[in-house]
Amino acid sequence: MKFQFKGFVSLFLAVLSLVMGFSGIILYLVPRGRVANWTGWTMLGLEKQGWQTIHMNFALLFLIVVGLHLYLNWSIFWAYIKRKERLAINLKLETLIAILLAGVVLTGTIMRIQPFNTVLDYNYQIKNYWDRWASEAPSPHAEELRLNQFADNLSLSSSAIMKALQQDGLVITDAKTTIGEIATANGMTPADVFSAIKKHFPDASKQGKGGGKGRGTGQGKGKGRGMGQQRVED
Repeated sequence: MKFQFKGFVSLFLAVLSLVMGFSGIILYLVPRGRVANWTGWTMLGLEKQGWQTIHMNFALLFLIVVGLHLYLNWSIFWAYIKRKERLAINLKLETLIAILLAGVVLTGTIMRIQPFNTVLDYNYQIKNYWDRWASEAPSPHAEELRLNQFADNLSLSSSAIMKALQQDGLVITDAKTTIGEIATANGMTPADVFSAIKKHFPDASKQGKGGGKGRGTGQGKGKGRGMGQQRVED
């Protein structure tokens, strides 16, 4: 059986489109990063970062294959859009309508005009639902803090927290290990680790200083990294 390369490229594009569409739907539904990372959110066994990687890799591959498809079918494509008797654009009305529709959608999306902004509004509603459902972290992106920093935010001793968690059977070798790394090493989520801490220190959530040691994008040393993808009214 002879391998039909052009047919393979067309079928491969269809498969890539389906995967990109599915991963795009998943990413539309996922919680904000701080919630997903803190609660260990997964969908079909993959974390948010996994779905993001799939979507980006398939999008890049899609662009490459689209270029290859256009190269293989350039003569057909060019014959379709020009008249044979002279170098002139064929299907003028169809081309104009396609460009106008794309321009309307692009302009409406950029200017956040309804109904184009509805998609974004629903996205915020979904993410706000996850925020209400998830257990609250003592500070934004607390899973990225080292244990000694996390303990400092709770006005607790890192050695006391280590001892308490080790009594529960958790493996912790260093106070400089992040909460996320501790959770992964013990088959838990960062929220589970915090729950274990609160079991020994019930007032831990009330003592939290909040803020954390953020990375800050301004000239000052920022405290915390904000609330993620939220609007002012949220």
